[in-house]
Amino acid sequence: MLKKRHYPYLVAVLFIIALALRLWLAFQTPNFTIDEAYFHYRQADLIKENLVPSYLDSLSYSGRTHIFHPVYDYILAFFSFILGTALTLKIIPNILACALIIIIYLMVLELTKNRNIALFSAAASAFIPVFMAKTINSASIFSFTLPLIFYLIYCFMRIRERRFLYQFLFFSFVLSITSAIAFLFVFAMLIYMLLIKLEYKIQNRIELEVILFVTFLTLWINILIYKKAFLFHSYGLIWQNIPIQILATYFRDVDIIASVTSIGLIPLMFGIYAVSRYMFKERDKRTYLLMAFALSVAFLLWFKLITFEVGLMFLGAILVPLLGQALNLLFKYLEKTKISSYKWVFWTGLIVLLVLTSVIPSVVRASESISASVSQKEVSALSWIKDNTPEDSVILATIAEGNLISALAERKNVADNDFILIRSSSGIFEDIEQMYTAMFKTNAVELLDKYDVDYIYLSPRAMEEFGIEDLKYAEEDCFELVYDDEVKVYRSFCEIKAR
Repeated sequence: MLKKRHYPYLVAVLFIIALALRLWLAFQTPNFTIDEAYFHYRQADLIKENLVPSYLDSLSYSGRTHIFHPVYDYILAFFSFILGTALTLKIIPNILACALIIIIYLMVLELTKNRNIALFSAAASAFIPVFMAKTINSASIFSFTLPLIFYLIYCFMRIRERRFLYQFLFFSFVLSITSAIAFLFVFAMLIYMLLIKLEYKIQNRIELEVILFVTFLTLWINILIYKKAFLFHSYGLIWQNIPIQILATYFRDVDIIASVTSIGLIPLMFGIYAVSRYMFKERDKRTYLLMAFALSVAFLLWFKLITFEVGLMFLGAILVPLLGQALNLLFKYLEKTKISSYKWVFWTGLIVLLVLTSVIPSVVRASESISASVSQKEVSALSWIKDNTPEDSVILATIAEGNLISALAERKNVADNDFILIRSSSGIFEDIEQMYTAMFKTNAVELLDKYDVDYIYLSPRAMEEFGIEDLKYAEEDCFELVYDDEVKVYRSFCEIKAR
């Protein structure tokens, strides 16, 4: 029989196992999954050198202004002084992601007062397939913001305690200056207020004041950050000015099968049960808080106001503590039956089901993410570009490879995946596609001249994206193949002269 003092050690062991698995998978390759990692890689390096990130970027889109929250990059830059940038981007995001295990354990323990259920829920949080795949090798900012949001939820559950009130206010400020995902947190808190008003009629004054404070704080900070972008894009800023050609891949329709495989069967099944049970029968304000987050994410997913993968990450994580509530109800019911002495059978079945539907899919999804990382051949090609081309060269690459060009080759790109403050992002995407797939040399050269392209970076991922094996127009009188080792690099030296 486990004693109370044993559980913190078990949580620590679970944390170490999950982190060790993540790092073992992440170090299967020395490189990263494009494209977010290489944006943070470059910003962390710039902060180390200059103490400030690059807002006026001479390389992105051959020169543009960035609008982003730099807090996460400062965190990475701080650790990169000790570990180096590459090692930091491998280790620190995975440590931050594993912090969710401890937070979920504390949260479910607060909800159920059952340490076995809290430990099982913590294990489920360690293996959310979409979260693991998204954060294991991409230095994703969600490694930091998702655990941060869940710690805020935990603090809010204990808001009447002064120390948690102060922590809630402080970390709310940190979240608001870290990512625009703070709006999801605010939206969920407002949904919570509505649920409490409908069920209890009277809102706790401390909760009301704190929610209103965080709402106005988040609005004020993000208006300051994104004012120029909002004036530039209007409501289109919600969809980040993503080109219409790829918008559907970011904001997809809800897919039930994809949701089950991305979240895990047990959290999804028991989480939905807990929502329905507390919606119509049970009453618990803390569970309403979790339900508010689940409903807000589901709403944003349904109306395509949040990207599909990000929505599933947050939905999967919020269903885990709801899983704890459902298990608490289940085992309380079993205590009243004659089969209460066979609870170990249910625990065994749950553990086996968790391994089959969450742990194994997490490892598989993470392995797929690792296999999609930048290859060593690509790194070699980018190093060649850095060492053998003029510093002011413009390199044509796919949008997904734009930050890769800026970070490793240290050259100007035609475009990358930050579309904010970019005019006609759809037109640029179409032009890039034409520059790779054009049949005739004159059409290609005209577009290459338009963007002042000096070199064309043709990688296996570009070939796959555009369905080509080579540049059909690359004839020797205008193009020179200067590098060929899985990745091809062409120098463009023709131009269209006006008559």
